Amino acid sequence: MAASSIQQVLEIRDASIPKDSLLGNALPGSSLLDVSNIPRQCGLLSNDEINITENYTATQLVTLMALGQLTAEQVLRAYLKRAGIAHQLTNCATEFLGEVAINRAKYLDEEFNRRGGPVGPLHGLPISVKDLLIMRGRRSVAGYIKWINRIAEDDALILKILYEAGAIFYVRTTQPQSLMHLECSSPIYGTTVNPFNRSLTCGGSSGGEGALLGLKGSPMGIGTDIGGSIRSPAANNGVYGLKPTTFRIPKQGLVGVQMGRESIITTIGPLAQAREDINLFMKTILDTQPWLRDPSLVPIPWRLITLDSKNLTVAVMWDDGVVHPHPPITRAIQETVEYLKKSGIRIIDWEPIDHQKGWDLISALYFCNGAETERNMMTEVNEEPLPLTEWILNQPHVKKRNWTEMNELIVERENYRNRYAHIWNERETSLNCSIDCILTPVGPSAAPKHGTAKWWGYTSIWNLLDYPAAVFPVTTVDLVKDKVEIDYKPRNTLDEENYKLYTSAQSYINAPISLQVVCRRYNDEKVMKCVEIIERAMGRE
Repeated sequence: MAASSIQQVLEIRDASIPKDSLLGNALPGSSLLDVSNIPRQCGLLSNDEINITENYTATQLVTLMALGQLTAEQVLRAYLKRAGIAHQLTNCATEFLGEVAINRAKYLDEEFNRRGGPVGPLHGLPISVKDLLIMRGRRSVAGYIKWINRIAEDDALILKILYEAGAIFYVRTTQPQSLMHLECSSPIYGTTVNPFNRSLTCGGSSGGEGALLGLKGSPMGIGTDIGGSIRSPAANNGVYGLKPTTFRIPKQGLVGVQMGRESIITTIGPLAQAREDINLFMKTILDTQPWLRDPSLVPIPWRLITLDSKNLTVAVMWDDGVVHPHPPITRAIQETVEYLKKSGIRIIDWEPIDHQKGWDLISALYFCNGAETERNMMTEVNEEPLPLTEWILNQPHVKKRNWTEMNELIVERENYRNRYAHIWNERETSLNCSIDCILTPVGPSAAPKHGTAKWWGYTSIWNLLDYPAAVFPVTTVDLVKDKVEIDYKPRNTLDEENYKLYTSAQSYINAPISLQVVCRRYNDEKVMKCVEIIERAMGRE
């Protein structure tokens, strides 16, 4: 039964791949690891299509379409074709919405001509969507074979808002079994790979989004994040991503396991090609006052923030004290810090505040049911848990808790949050200045080798604290500069495992390296402003 359902789903997916994107004999063999240049070199994209997909940010595209210098159909067809190519290279899509998307683009162009102007602030912008976000009349698998034939009855609220703003949804993207991996493998769709080095992971759980944006097959994508699921794919593929504070972006219409769980809340957020596009996404949604449609949201609009770079203090967390970062990550921080110092930005070191305790807490908070629901979902249809699913479900602090124990765990969570805030305040007092943001790794390595992304601590800690965190690209692995640390003594089993992975540094060739900026809760705008200041210090626009 499951096998025939999977077969059927894959046939539907394969039939939906845009015909004008089929690589045929130009499809490279698996031995070619870096496929990042194939889309522009394969001969399928016209010069105009290359120009549209490579030379404009989402913000620039909506401006050009609003001015009538590009049509929605032109832009959509370019991205639809490039997304088809990207999928054949990385296995990043679950479904292409070609005909629906083209009809939508034609409608928007007709409306533009009739009105003499755009339909909303995102007029004509193609947006890729993680498969988890429900779409009326389409499958909503949410990482489990059991749900393979579940059809959504409505659209997620965020999709309604973006649609009203003029967006076009044209492709849905892959996610891992259970959604609880920082990789992207599932028994339904297989493994999504990293376009810069296909022996490495694209990240997860919004992994299809990461790979697609890495190949410039999307100007903007929607992901979700409960432990790093936007930031890991953004980092691994060299694009931008934001995990907002909870209850800012509507998640009405997300359907997964443990619906109603409030121990740790997932957030929806953007992946994008440019920093300014993150702001566009957030502002477009919050300008509609979504809290009037989803009363769980806080009524905070997207605010304009001014920060003086000369008075900025950036705290640098080089290492979380649990799993030591590989040399390329440390170099990325060193190079960034040098730029910041030259720009007169104050740099201090950030001592992590018991991040192992943070992991013990959040891994327990994910599964207050002892992962019973997740296991039952798989057992009912004889779905074998993948190794990384087993790994997360079997964390030492995962156990079935009764009501009292559950409440005790929530108290521990709040105590940890209070302690973190208290120490942040104390450090500001002792330095006699505000600590504006923390600059930190996104993970202990560049994009991990398949099956090895076990330490979530660099991202999940900020989910536990509910601090907004943004990812921006910095550099790539350099085998000359990034030598193995010969004399490093690992501090624990996971640290040793991670250390040994880099002893064959060659495996990480060409992998993007990104960093993460973190601010206090509900300072999402400040996070993006800090990223802007840091990037300007690096000589970027």
